[in-house]
Amino acid sequence: MGESAGIVLAAGSSTRMGQPKQLLVAAGKPLLEHVVEAACASRLDDVLVVLGAEAGLIRAGVRWGRARTIVNPDHAEGMSSSLRAGIAALGPAVDRALVILGDQPDVSAELLDRLLEAQEASRLPAAALSISGLLHPPVVLSRGLWPDVMALQGDVGCRQIIRTRPDLVATVDGDRAWGHPVDIDTPEDWLRYSSPARAR
Repeated sequence: MGESAGIVLAAGSSTRMGQPKQLLVAAGKPLLEHVVEAACASRLDDVLVVLGAEAGLIRAGVRWGRARTIVNPDHAEGMSSSLRAGIAALGPAVDRALVILGDQPDVSAELLDRLLEAQEASRLPAAALSISGLLHPPVVLSRGLWPDVMALQGDVGCRQIIRTRPDLVATVDGDRAWGHPVDIDTPEDWLRYSSPARAR
């Protein structure tokens, strides 16, 4: 089996948050740094972070470890453009991409490794987290599905591929073992996440 690469999507303009959510500080570190650390601690051979809005500010504000960054100049077109940019930047030895959202700070290296293992064991072309019967990112996509990614347009991501073709997707049970990595999109999401009362 060839190499696996993580694509961390962090190019959004955080319109609903009103400030770059990638740099919001949780447990002493920027939100995006939590995600990057998890990816770098996993068994992924390569970790690529796709930046866009406020790229210079974010590059300066995050410790990247072994991750590398690229800037998607078309980030205003939506998430699909960042997915395409990430896939296009992978090396020829990579045959699996693990797409990770940059606003899910609870994602762990263990979960990422489990998704890779589930896809390997199933021999299906994809793997995703299953929560209450719905498929969620992070998502493993083998090279055979990359043309589907490159055909996406607008502000859509991997969910469009995996939810329309669930027969292609191995699942990891998010209800029991892993919980639901929270997406942080709005000030309300952030208040809930950063509340001292929140169980960690």
